[in-house]
Amino acid sequence: MESGISVGLCADKNIEVGLHVTLYSLMQSSQCPVKINLVCKGYTATDIDKIHRTLQPFDRKYQLNIIEFDEIALFGKFSGLHGNKFNFTKLILASLLPDDRIVYLDSDLCIRRDLQELFDTDLNGFTIGASAVETIADSLRSSFYQSIGMNKEAKYFNSGVMLMDLKKWRELDITAKCLAFANKYVDRLVFGDEAILNCIFYENFQVIDPSYNHPLYPNSDLIKSNSNDIFHFVGSPNPFDFLGEWIHVNFSMFHETLAQTNLRDYKSYRGLSIQRLKRTLRLLRSYYRCVGQHLRHKLIDVAMHPCPSRSDREYNANRH
Repeated sequence: MESGISVGLCADKNIEVGLHVTLYSLMQSSQCPVKINLVCKGYTATDIDKIHRTLQPFDRKYQLNIIEFDEIALFGKFSGLHGNKFNFTKLILASLLPDDRIVYLDSDLCIRRDLQELFDTDLNGFTIGASAVETIADSLRSSFYQSIGMNKEAKYFNSGVMLMDLKKWRELDITAKCLAFANKYVDRLVFGDEAILNCIFYENFQVIDPSYNHPLYPNSDLIKSNSNDIFHFVGSPNPFDFLGEWIHVNFSMFHETLAQTNLRDYKSYRGLSIQRLKRTLRLLRSYYRCVGQHLRHKLIDVAMHPCPSRSDREYNANRH
């Protein structure tokens, strides 16, 4: 494969559908060849073949490098986010991959822009580049960060899209620092890798354009089809979660790409595995919150735009 860019992803079976959408949209938006480093768990030879089938339209433009990894031995004692510990794997990518630089991508993205410019971005001596989407004070984990001495006005980044200098990461032994921090606060780390990364790279990362990591929550405003950002499905439930077809406001964007993949016939309510049922149960509060918000918005809409009465309809009809 001729020179191009290198990306890294970490995905277990829970996020398989999102992975297909992420990879297809990545290649659809890429003008150059892409080396895809996929660190995965629970994927059979058939599952890998499905990924190749999804990427078949870009057959001469991608290289898929599969690295199987089981996170339990290293991260089993941590709580993880909604019980998922596989996202911690991104903390050790420098040990798993030979590349000197990658664009790290979560597997719940819809990518609508070429990543060459991001891949070539000058990190100005920093180890990573990420989007500063808010401040420490705005973060859901603000109390934890401030309790260990972090300034509430400091920038906070989302770890779903990062430019990573893996060579510098190895030189500074960042992996060891991440693991030491995680072990120090093992009883308080009830969330994922993002908290660890924000603490290790506190006020020490290159800020990249927010268009590379545009957050979409389940109830975010509907996105126009011609928008060219990298859209990140954050919060829960995701479009590929149980009943995501009806709950997520921007499911149509997700489905537009899903329909072009090998998993085009996917329905969230079919073939529920034990793992997915467990995830759904862990997200019940999120489901409750999303449904409640939908109902409130609907009631407000009805209150502001009431249906005309029968007399009003007859009056309007007679006017014409």
